[in-house]
Amino acid sequence: MIYILLFFTNTKCTIFMIVVESESCRYVDNCDLVAIRRREKRFMSVESGASALQIDIARQILLLAQREGWRSGHPIVEKSLASVFGVSRSPMRAALEILAGKQLVRLVPNKGFVAAVDLDTDKYLEALSTSEAERLKQQILQDRSLGRIPQEFSENELTERYSVPRGTLRKALAQLSSQALVHRQRGHGWAFVDSLDSRESQAESYRFRLAVELAGLMEPGYRADADELDSLIVAHQQILAQLAEDREIGRPAWLQLNASFHETIAKWSGNRFILQAVRMQNNLRLLRESSAFDRLRRERMEVSLNQHLQVLQHIKLGDLEFARIALKRHLELTLRVIEERIDADGRA
Repeated sequence: MIYILLFFTNTKCTIFMIVVESESCRYVDNCDLVAIRRREKRFMSVESGASALQIDIARQILLLAQREGWRSGHPIVEKSLASVFGVSRSPMRAALEILAGKQLVRLVPNKGFVAAVDLDTDKYLEALSTSEAERLKQQILQDRSLGRIPQEFSENELTERYSVPRGTLRKALAQLSSQALVHRQRGHGWAFVDSLDSRESQAESYRFRLAVELAGLMEPGYRADADELDSLIVAHQQILAQLAEDREIGRPAWLQLNASFHETIAKWSGNRFILQAVRMQNNLRLLRESSAFDRLRRERMEVSLNQHLQVLQHIKLGDLEFARIALKRHLELTLRVIEERIDADGRA
């Protein structure tokens, strides 16, 4: 139980906060009233200034909470969630503040965030809308992966194509630029980076990933974070359970988990250059797989998830050599399929 006594002067507010918990009491005094109001105003405006990424993360948290059946009081580990979703702690904290502003989660002093209500339902998802810029970004990615947009383009071309305000388009391009998927031309317009738009380039990518990702597991200082590892394992098991129940798997959830698996394993190597290389490959795959996901068979998804789990279980047991073998098998499986298609094209 909490008792709060307030004593006001012109600009100062002395607060005596008596917390009755486990037969202990504490108080906070001489708090600047102006600072309190400033913090309150900032907290109330969190969502209005939220980025598309932060809102998307908040939605993903609610989807995860629904799948796992979070009830009121469920502890929320920021670090683990950041790893699962493949983001840094800053946007994860901002996403949780958005949910806190809607009274879906709350911050417990010295403990972190917990669910403020039962989140084992989808009724709260409507409270978080995807921004127009985020929807446009996803459409641009899909159209580019289907060859509907050329590698070089102008803002005028996309504005006319999608019938959107110039400001919305520029926000979407800024998001793509932050992922190193597009860049400004020196003279005029924009251009997509060289992407995995041919089977030859896809094969090159997988051969590069075999070299880089396997090297990461051989780094002398390789160390997995226990919380992140367990969260990744649980996330894979949840998707497998959804497949077993013949439930629909959304494109964002699948692409995010796939990218997070490879990036987190690279991060544990402690080698910043390996991590940067894997992040770039993940972004290039996002550019291609935004449309390829619709052709992905559920059986192939199950195989991929189980292979990911084999790698993670070996890492959990400290068997990095076996983890390396399992990861090599996982990447080579797709590479062989691509190379077989290249050979078939050559014979046709």
